[in-house]
Amino acid sequence: MNADVMATSDTLDAFGKKLSEPKIWRKGDQRAPHKPLLLLYVLSNYKRGHGRLFDYGTEIHEPLLSLLERYGPTRRQHEPTMPFWRLRGDGFWELENAERCSTTGSKEPPRRELFDHKVAGGFDVNHFALIDENRAVIDVLATQILEKHFPVGIQQTLADELGFDIVLSLKQRDPAFRLNVLRAYNYRCAICGFDMRHDNAPIALEAAHIRWKQFNGPCEVPNGLALCSIHHNAFDRGAIGLDSDMRVVVSEGVNGNGMVQKLFWDFAGEEIELPKASENYPREAFVEWHRREVFRG
Repeated sequence: MNADVMATSDTLDAFGKKLSEPKIWRKGDQRAPHKPLLLLYVLSNYKRGHGRLFDYGTEIHEPLLSLLERYGPTRRQHEPTMPFWRLRGDGFWELENAERCSTTGSKEPPRRELFDHKVAGGFDVNHFALIDENRAVIDVLATQILEKHFPVGIQQTLADELGFDIVLSLKQRDPAFRLNVLRAYNYRCAICGFDMRHDNAPIALEAAHIRWKQFNGPCEVPNGLALCSIHHNAFDRGAIGLDSDMRVVVSEGVNGNGMVQKLFWDFAGEEIELPKASENYPREAFVEWHRREVFRG
């Protein structure tokens, strides 16, 4: 490998780290996926040939708000202006017309100013050139962001929605965790009792993390639930959760035909099937985190 190629590779590696580990607002263990979702949206559009900059009012506000409402934690209000403005401090993001706003510091200006002054943002010239010359790297960068901030089920859902071709890393999966959780729950979905096997192999039965690994959730049985693939996906998306008595709670946003009634609403208020050993019961601290940061109540 010649020196120029090696330098480019090193630069891409460093850029990938910046993208997957942006400076994120922290308050306890609350989720703040604003910057990761904005970056995924921008990379998705770059992959389709979009130019370097995006107008906030016409191209960013509504799509990012939709992503935050569907993949972010339940909050009274989501504000897409925050990641759009504050990414400037991460070393690769540039704003155009920002000087026209009433504030030029780290605190974002009122939303109306971004609209009125046609503020646009995107990767700076050098970082945009890196991916513009090698569009194939966009899928790699997107995969790094997804793996860092979202559980496996949501990674694939977001990738499909935004048009990324991703290969999920096997290192994300802990076979011992899956085995121990399924064994503790007697190879049955804790919600519906689904226990299909082909010979001795369970089918569509998975070990769900209650508190996500991306937010320091351990690969231990008290942080796991045996769930069929349908209830696992719904649990990760916040369509269902658990109350403090280990009873199923269903988000008011869940709707659908009679099958949805049978799979979800018929189980609302019902206690899950718990492991025989009490030390394997879901730990309340993990359940509370999921209820606060994932469940869309």
